[in-house]
Amino acid sequence: MAMPVHITRLFWSLIVSINLMLVQTGVAQACPGADLLRITPLVTGTATFEDAVVAVEEGHYEEAVEILFALVEKEPYHADAFNQLGYANFQLQNYDEALIFYRQALDIDPDHTGAHGYIGKAYLAIGDLTMAEYHLQRLDLVCLFGCQSFYTLKEAISLYRVNQSG
Repeated sequence: MAMPVHITRLFWSLIVSINLMLVQTGVAQACPGADLLRITPLVTGTATFEDAVVAVEEGHYEEAVEILFALVEKEPYHADAFNQLGYANFQLQNYDEALIFYRQALDIDPDHTGAHGYIGKAYLAIGDLTMAEYHLQRLDLVCLFGCQSFYTLKEAISLYRVNQSG
């Protein structure tokens, strides 16, 4: 019996995160057999980040996820790719996976405005207003004079509060 797709994706999300952690800490180079953690890309060929963005813009989220998995395997410090992985998974309502990828983008680039904005919306989707507000505060610090991610998340939080009260 095959595992459900969301469990399979969550498994691969965790493998990507572990692999990146090992690479970042240098453990992967010092550990014999660390190549066992290598991720087999789901998409082969010359698909690029731009191809993934186009797939997202056209609503082809599954395709974007495949392209982005292959990309982050080759470029493990690509914050924008992790942010897009989060966004594609969010659109597929895979909120746990989206949070993993947004966090990875923020680990790579703590001031990534898109990741802060989108992770805030993901927290709202699972009912965690406190964490959404935390990321709004981070955006307020990062975007000194405001930015689109700040205003979009601020509006989403306001709508969330209205919906919760009425």
